[in-house]
Amino acid sequence: MQQKKGMAYNEHATYHKSKMRLFKKVWLDPYCIATILFAVWMFFLDDQNLFVQHRLYQLCQNLQTDVIKYNLQIKQIKKEKKELMHNIDCLEKFAREKYYMKREKEDLYIIIRE
Repeated sequence: MQQKKGMAYNEHATYHKSKMRLFKKVWLDPYCIATILFAVWMFFLDDQNLFVQHRLYQLCQNLQTDVIKYNLQIKQIKKEKKELMHNIDCLEKFAREKYYMKREKEDLYIIIRE
């Protein structure tokens, strides 16, 4: 019985040693160490690291949404401009609403709603 326990322990120790040998062979290989150091350098320590790239990507996305928004505003302004150039009544309405213009002998009251 004592021999069986000793053999089981011996087999376990041999298995553990072989795993450690494999670990040392793979992880302590100079190419593996160089690859890990390169990855750590590029992802965390470089000027263009992962966090900077993520921030730049978000900035780019925000700028693209701004471009879309401004293009829509440009289309709306061009539409209003075309309407104002061809319709005198709209031009008068625009001048009265935006610039508070008035006709002669006319009083203008501005009511500000809060």
